[in-house]
Amino acid sequence: MLSQMWGKVGKLLGGLSLVSGGTVSLGILLGVAIAHPGGILLTVLLTLLVFFGLAPMAIGGLLLYSGFKAEHYAIRDRFFQVLRLSQGRLTVLDFAAAARLEPMLARRHLDSWAKEFDANFDVSDEGDVYYVFPPQLIALPESRFQAVGQAVREVLRSL
Repeated sequence: MLSQMWGKVGKLLGGLSLVSGGTVSLGILLGVAIAHPGGILLTVLLTLLVFFGLAPMAIGGLLLYSGFKAEHYAIRDRFFQVLRLSQGRLTVLDFAAAARLEPMLARRHLDSWAKEFDANFDVSDEGDVYYVFPPQLIALPESRFQAVGQAVREVLRSL
């Protein structure tokens, strides 16, 4: 829950910072290109560009990245919870409902994890396709708080 919330907040704040920093940067650069200021005015404009244009853009990019990563870890965390509850056997619709995802997105995630964890498939008499994961995956690998911590560590490592 915390990872999902951080994912949404991070993406929102990151997008706002990116757009506002880009707008300020564009305005200052256009002003410099049109007016051709010199001396101290150019220094002030370039300082404003760095602090109110480029810095918010960089922070916005980092927030967007960490928001996407936190959301990814929240989905992965939910996958392992559902996997444990269903004892290693689940359908796309089960996972989509539990993770509150569109079925196509849920299928992409499950297909990816099926390749990663060497899952098998089973078809019921009604025609439902079940993903059957190995029993060693049923244990939850990490908590939600660890997922947020992992996303923050990855952002810091990427700097």
